[in-house]
Order: sequence, then C-alpha cells, then structure tokens
Amino acid sequence: MGQVQNFPEIPFFPQDRYTHTDIARHIVIGSITVTIFLITFLAMARNSTNVFPQLFYFPILYTSYFYPRRGLAVAGSCALAYGVVGTYFLLPDLHAVQFVIGQAILILGVGIAALFLLKDRVAPFTAADEAAAVRKMIDGGENEKVEFKLGSLWSADLSGEEIAAADSPEIRRHRNNASRFIIARTIAGFLNTSGGDLLIGVKEDRVKNTIHVPGIEEEYRKLHAKDRNPDGYRRMLVDTIMKKYLPGTVDTLGRTVHFSFPVIREKTICRVQIAPSDTPVFVDAGNEEVFFIRVDASTRPVAGKALAAYLLSRFGGRRKAG
Repeated sequence: MGQVQNFPEIPFFPQDRYTHTDIARHIVIGSITVTIFLITFLAMARNSTNVFPQLFYFPILYTSYFYPRRGLAVAGSCALAYGVVGTYFLLPDLHAVQFVIGQAILILGVGIAALFLLKDRVAPFTAADEAAAVRKMIDGGENEKVEFKLGSLWSADLSGEEIAAADSPEIRRHRNNASRFIIARTIAGFLNTSGGDLLIGVKEDRVKNTIHVPGIEEEYRKLHAKDRNPDGYRRMLVDTIMKKYLPGTVDTLGRTVHFSFPVIREKTICRVQIAPSDTPVFVDAGNEEVFFIRVDASTRPVAGKALAAYLLSRFGGRRKAG
C-alpha cells in the first residue's frame, strides 16, 4: 500500500514553472546564441569577410523544435542583434548595410517559418518531464482538468453478495464491470468538454485532505501473467473499456487519447491524456447511450433539452456519427 501524503497547494507558486530539462535546454539555447553573437561581433570588428549569419539558424531551429513560439522570439533577438552590429561596423558602406539588413530579415523569416510549421506540434517529453508534470497534477488535486481514480479493475473481484449489498448504482447495474464503466464515463466527460488528464493509481480523500498514491501494480495481478506490465495494462484499457463502452472513439484513439505510465515515488501511475473530441462521444451503457461532460471536478450525465443545447453550443448541433 502507498503512503498517505498531504499535498497542500502553495499560494502564488508559478503554475508554469520549468522542469530541469527545460532549464537545461534554455541554457543550451542561450549559450549557442551568445557564442554565435560574439563570433559575429569579433569578425565584424576585425573587418573579416568570414561572417556567416546562417549560424543564427541553429539556435532558432533548436528552440522552435521544443518551444515553437519562443523560437520566434529568439529569431527576433538574433535578427535585431545581427542588424545592429552589422550596421554599426559597416557604415557608411550602404551596400554592405543593405546586405546585413537583408540577412537580418531572412533570420527573422526562418523563425516565422519554423513557427508556422511547428506551432501545433507537441514538444517531446522525457520521463523526467512527465513525472514532474504528474507530480504537479497530484499536488494540485482534482479539478475540471484532472481526475484521480484508484484503479480500473477494483470491481472485478466483487462477490455476488457484495454487489447485491452495494449502494452504488454503477455496481448494481454493471456488476463486476462497474470500475471499467466509471473509467469510460470519465474519459467521455473529458472528450466532450475541454480535455484533461485521468490519473489511475491515485486517490484523493477530500475529507481528510490527503492523496493516496498506491499505483497500479496491485491491479496487475488481475491480468494474465503476460499482461502484468504497462503494455498489458494499456491493452486492457483499450480492449475492455474503449472498445466496449466508447466504440465510436476507436478510429480516432491515437489523436484523442494517449496512455503513458510515469513512475511516482516508485509507484507506476497510468496517465490518460485526453484531447477534446471534434464530435459528441456517448458511452454505451448496454440498453442506452449516455452523454457525459465535466463540471468542476466531477463527471455528470446530460440528457433531454440540456443535451440538445450543449450539443448545439459545443459541437454546432452535430450528433454522434454512426
């Protein structure tokens, strides 16, 4: 069992703080840029013809690869620095100054082109990046963009007597599949609203103000021996939850839902990253299809006139395909 921990929110602590990897990347970017600037400055000061403004492309493209919008800022800074230094040393040779200005514009153009090509790209995450991001989510607790679930297989071992005595309508209706249905409706809620993260292997006790992080290792024993690992757990989620309860999402699964398994305090967490869906997603509850959305830190069903109004405002009135 995981240790019970308190995760208080820290007032005024920046929510977009850098990871160690971010800091290292920015040191590299700064070092390369300053080095190229000094080489350019010294070459122009000595009236050398061996000045290559194309060297500034390297920090621009490196920055744009990880942080597209910051790449444009680096491009602007490089263009301005090259233009000012070149103009200072080359005046009153107007022909040479025109060349420098043209190269400065080209440097800025590289930044604009990189931004245009990479603006929708998700920067690659290292394991350390993701672990830091998940710890940040755990520290902040559940909200409209983050949901915790202790597991996805806890109902599999319930006996007939336990099911009959349960107060939960999900258990009485879905019996040993109740936990899978609850995971499915949470994913659907995020898909139908503005996306978010589902962390399986984490439980928040709002009464005691504690967060329990047991991980998913205990759930492995409920899988076949060959599936007692992150890959097997992912296959279980796709085959027994996504395909069963959210069949309409299977064709777009790679675009809307991403599974990863960061390790927090030596416990494996299943992180389900969910992007907003372009079309309404209904949960197949057997004899009916139910539409869920996120409201604050909970997942709630919507039906009737409220559903029609929501579909119109969120999806332009489009109903479920197929």
